[in-house]
Amino acid sequence: MRLNKFIAACGAASRRKADEMIEQGRVRVNGETIFELGFKIDPAKDHIKVGKKLLRMQEKVYIIMNKPEGCITTVDDEKKRTTVIDVLRGAVKEKVFPVGRLDYNTTGCLFLTNDGDWANRVSHPKKRVVKEYEAKIRGRITDSGVERLKKGMKIDDRFIKADYVKVKRNDENDVVVLGITSGINHQIKKMLEKVGKKVIRLKRISIGGIGLKGMEKGFWRYMTENEIRHF
Repeated sequence: MRLNKFIAACGAASRRKADEMIEQGRVRVNGETIFELGFKIDPAKDHIKVGKKLLRMQEKVYIIMNKPEGCITTVDDEKKRTTVIDVLRGAVKEKVFPVGRLDYNTTGCLFLTNDGDWANRVSHPKKRVVKEYEAKIRGRITDSGVERLKKGMKIDDRFIKADYVKVKRNDENDVVVLGITSGINHQIKKMLEKVGKKVIRLKRISIGGIGLKGMEKGFWRYMTENEIRHF
């Protein structure tokens, strides 16, 4: 088995991240530091460590969470803030990691797994998995603003556009639903700022059509076989 595949199968990282760790000299096989990408190992005989941690194959776990606000999408936080892993603590024995990220106060659909290959299929830009967001904005968005979101704009030296945009008229403040397949930090907020709108509340509704039906904020569940195979 290729070393990066083994690392991903252990839930330590995606294959791409595993390759980075190998290049950085963080991976040892039977006590020897390995720098060779594509290096092959025997999981039944070889001892593989990332840093000081010995890796072992574990049962694959796939979780969907309705991430609450005030929660960091990471495994550890040096500032000791609550993480999405803390939400699972005591209930999930396997070491999982979040697939992608949501901002501190952004709520909604988040996947967690220990399957690096599956995580890569969900998050890799080439797979064009649609992530749907619901943004409550201050005031109304104009038709021209909607068209600009669809046609695209340059943000952080990249051309970004929404795959689709829907508007829900809600009291004084509109709710804008956007589907996107690209991904940069704070993308939805930056896109709406470009059309002169401030986001009051942001929630991710679904990933690849898999959503949060019946799930309250802060709740999670194991994904079904059909949901896992969807990607």
